[in-house]
Amino acid sequence: MISASLDYLRDGDDAVVTVLIGGVLLLASPLVVPSILVLGYVSRVLRRTADGDDAPPVFEEWGDLLVEGAKAFAVTLVYSLLPLLVFAVAAVFGVGAAVIGSGGGDGGLLGGLIGGALALLLALAALAVSLVGLYVTPAALAAVADSGRVGDGFAVGTLWTVVTKRAYATGWLTAAVVVLAGALAIGVLSVVPVLGTIAGLFVQFYALVAAAAVIGWTWADVRPVAAEPTDTEPAERPAV
Repeated sequence: MISASLDYLRDGDDAVVTVLIGGVLLLASPLVVPSILVLGYVSRVLRRTADGDDAPPVFEEWGDLLVEGAKAFAVTLVYSLLPLLVFAVAAVFGVGAAVIGSGGGDGGLLGGLIGGALALLLALAALAVSLVGLYVTPAALAAVADSGRVGDGFAVGTLWTVVTKRAYATGWLTAAVVVLAGALAIGVLSVVPVLGTIAGLFVQFYALVAAAAVIGWTWADVRPVAAEPTDTEPAERPAV
């Protein structure tokens, strides 16, 4: 699957143009809107590959692309903020423990120890939440790309049935390997000042799309199956 994901974008008709546009958008990502457009493209990759269409999308219909990206951005933001909030609470407890401990005396020392222990526990909890977020986010993005509804990215029960499947874990690990390989390539390129860093953005886009293709193919195997609609019409009575 790794080999297929690396060939995914290269086999497209407009591969060079797509990579150039994606890299330029990442270069301008501090302006926020370009990064949202990249997320919109990733959403299209997720939807297409999940539906069995392996032809890479092109950058077009920019208004719709921005809307799709905004939905993906909202999902990514929420899953990123949760661990940050826990870390913030841990920092508050840590500062409080330092203040109490500096007060001196047995009471201050005990209070500082308790506060420090709570801060450590919260920091560990934040780390756990962060790891869970990294694992669930691709499934959430695939769900939103599939249905077009932001709420599906937070349907805990439905997502749970997906992320607990072995096929999803395998797909996630494969996508992670692709991203890490891209990161290593970027690290090598960054040795060259400026130009290497800029070239790394194009590699980053390529790796991001390849990883999205892996998640899309995985989503095709693990996506929840919609229940068949039931016939609510009353049965006709036989004529007497």
